Amino acid sequence: MGKPTAALFLLLASALLSSPSSGQLGCSTNPELALLDFWFGEWRVEDDAGELLGSNTIYRMLNGCIVQEQWQGSGGGVGISVFYVDPASGKLKQLWITGQALSPGGTKEKELVAAEHGEFVQFLGTYPNGEETILDRTTLRSLPDGEILQLIEISRDNGESWETGFRGIYKPINAGRR
Repeated sequence: MGKPTAALFLLLASALLSSPSSGQLGCSTNPELALLDFWFGEWRVEDDAGELLGSNTIYRMLNGCIVQEQWQGSGGGVGISVFYVDPASGKLKQLWITGQALSPGGTKEKELVAAEHGEFVQFLGTYPNGEETILDRTTLRSLPDGEILQLIEISRDNGESWETGFRGIYKPINAGRR
């Protein structure tokens, strides 16, 4: 992990040490972070056949400056995402870390590449896998019935072709939090 990770941890440490009463503004009105508002809440995640893949909880924290995702897979896998706006670039970024953080794909950094407020967001990043670099693309799309589709795809040929790594349908557990 390089400068982006170090910058994220400095941002988080700074957010923990500051408070609204210290004269600093929160991030609750940031338009980049607001792109994820449609995903907030508690979710049951299923495959297309209705089989449980896991559960996920998405919410804002640290004075609204990050969106945090807490994943619990039905097979025992866990992961946490932190979405934040990079102060240097102004771009929305994601840092994903799993319980297998040192394995290929166990830690990923992605950047927002496309979005339509309330409809979808798409993040793109890379991670090493031995001698190759994997492109990793995540799309979250709002469905008409209040559910959300998450599609994670990888490319081993620099985006010429994509294969599905994860496809989950998010069904709300606690719609009042959304």
